[in-house]
Parts: sequence; C-alpha cells; structure tokens
Amino acid sequence: MVSMKELAASGNFSCPKKYLNQRDQPLEVPMECVRKLCEEIDKDYDDRLDLEEIQNYVQQKQLPIDESTVTKMFEDAILGRGFVNET
Repeated sequence: MVSMKELAASGNFSCPKKYLNQRDQPLEVPMECVRKLCEEIDKDYDDRLDLEEIQNYVQQKQLPIDESTVTKMFEDAILGRGFVNET
C-alpha cells in the first residue's frame, strides 16, 4: 500500500491537495478484534488455538479457505515460536 505522502511525491495524485494531509489508514488489526476472534475459535477454553479448532471454525463459518491452506497458515504462524504444544 502506498502512503499519501508517497503518492504525492510520485506525481500520480489527481485529487485536491487537501487530501494529502489525511492520515494513512493503519495496516494492523486492532488487538481487541484479534482477542474476540480467538475467544470465538477456542472451544476448549484453554487460551490456546490448535489446528483442529481453527479448521472447525473455518468449516462451521463456511469460509472459502481449503483445509491445506489453513494447515499451511497454522504451520507458518507457529514457525519460530519458542514453545508450542503439539497434541
């Protein structure tokens, strides 16, 4: 994503200049949203998400993500973690 300042510097900005002072939208998801999602997925209330819980959530909500993608995303998320329980 290109910031407003970068867009202005590139010369490809065709809107009124007043928009250059607008704040760029943050790229991160608010922590409260992450917390709420984790609470919704965590069905055994152990404050940890395992692969099966995530796969069940994706299936329950009929999200358009196949199981292999969920597995790859989970493995990527735990990669390099100092401590992960595998059951």
